[in-house]
Amino acid sequence: RSVQFESAAVKLGVNGINDLAICLYALVDARCKMGEFEKALDAMDQYAECGSIRSKLASEDFSDQLRSIPNYEWIRNVDGRNVAVRTVGQVRVFEPDDIALLRAAADKRFAQAAGVQTSRYSMQYEGNSEAHLDDLCTDPVLKVRIDQILQEKVYPLVRAAFSEDGSSEGEEPPLGSLCVYDSIFVRYNGDIAKAAGLNGASQPLHQDGGIYSVNIALNDHKDDDDNGFTGGGTFLEALTGGDDEHIQRPTAPGHAILHKTTQRHAGAPTTSGVRDILVIFLSARRPETPGSDENTWRIERAMRLLPIAKELPKDKLVHCLNLAKSNDPTNSELPYWLGVHLMQGDMNDPSDERWAEICEGIDSLKLATILNPTDARSHYHLGMSISTRHNYAMRTRRAHLLPPPKEAAESLMHAFETAIELERKCVEAGCGNEINVPAAFLSLGDFMARLKHFDKAIFYLDQVEETIRKSGDFDKDWAQSFLQEVVSMLDYCKKESEERK
Repeated sequence: RSVQFESAAVKLGVNGINDLAICLYALVDARCKMGEFEKALDAMDQYAECGSIRSKLASEDFSDQLRSIPNYEWIRNVDGRNVAVRTVGQVRVFEPDDIALLRAAADKRFAQAAGVQTSRYSMQYEGNSEAHLDDLCTDPVLKVRIDQILQEKVYPLVRAAFSEDGSSEGEEPPLGSLCVYDSIFVRYNGDIAKAAGLNGASQPLHQDGGIYSVNIALNDHKDDDDNGFTGGGTFLEALTGGDDEHIQRPTAPGHAILHKTTQRHAGAPTTSGVRDILVIFLSARRPETPGSDENTWRIERAMRLLPIAKELPKDKLVHCLNLAKSNDPTNSELPYWLGVHLMQGDMNDPSDERWAEICEGIDSLKLATILNPTDARSHYHLGMSISTRHNYAMRTRRAHLLPPPKEAAESLMHAFETAIELERKCVEAGCGNEINVPAAFLSLGDFMARLKHFDKAIFYLDQVEETIRKSGDFDKDWAQSFLQEVVSMLDYCKKESEERK
């Protein structure tokens, strides 16, 4: 009833779109908790449509022929797949006067807030300040200029770049008009973050909302101007598979980096000075052609179902995540979280149903590593799951259902060693996943000992203490518990190894 009344109020111009969006999200959440997933999708699509019309910024006008598209180049990973777009050349997304106008509006907004949070996003980090572009565009001069930039540069640029994206596997840009789902001015203050004991002002690894993200630089890096900031940039997880630079910055103020919102990325720590950026999250309006199978809506459905699924009981969680996967089978986050949750059942339950869950969890995590080979979390949890399956099978007399020992050992080693290599790159960039690397070495050592590969077990167990010392967690309870276990296992493995020799 709330949705019905709010819809009528919006149509009459009595209420804005935000109250309707809140009601629709509550309806989606309630439907999912009741297990009425098909009905939830109807409300989900209405909720997504609210997101596409919430911003007062101009949506794409196909009749507008005044275009000044910046030149661009693709940033590719080690396999040659497209990861992100970087604008280059003389034509910038924002010219210097545009930047000055925008930064002045942000300065005024922050000054008026007097330290009070100006972002609608609840998760904030030390040294970061955010302001929504819609709030800044109460200045009519800025609003007009932003609308021009969207129509003449941003929307045409996105269509041009992602229409030619060979890695899209047939996923063309949306049929409906591109529009702003949300946009935030972000100020990273490295000095404030450092004073608080952090490496710098940053954002953790994440995906964005909408379908495309446009990240526009608004000031100079110290490499280009002695008064600029140090550190900072966009950490692109997909680039950690090779030796290329995985922290990317726009070529100059006013230039941009663009990527799909499902591309996992982070804000690398700004270690000194102030870094200002504008991030625009783009979605699309419903296409005018009725019944068209619009990929935009499937991507948004899947992304919005994920946080709801995490709060559901296990039986409904699995159904909800599988529904999300069917809407966007290319998003690695969905099989990753499905695999993680499937493995979290009762390990003392010897039933065939529990065994099937464990096997499904491993298959789901394998899929996550295929969809995103550079996600350290997926490889780590896959390794843990293979070890868990082995222990569970031995305890419940299902050893005959396990892969051959050599195959299992190779799968486990590959999963953990890949996770460790990728995580080290993430940590070096200040964008770690917080996976427990000592636990990976301990699991490798334990697994090799169970297979009676004692020399390999000793090699991996020797790494545990070293990685704990490097992490700075040596005096913590969990670390001391690990080290006690390692001492016992090393004594056993060394004794067995000597006897075999």
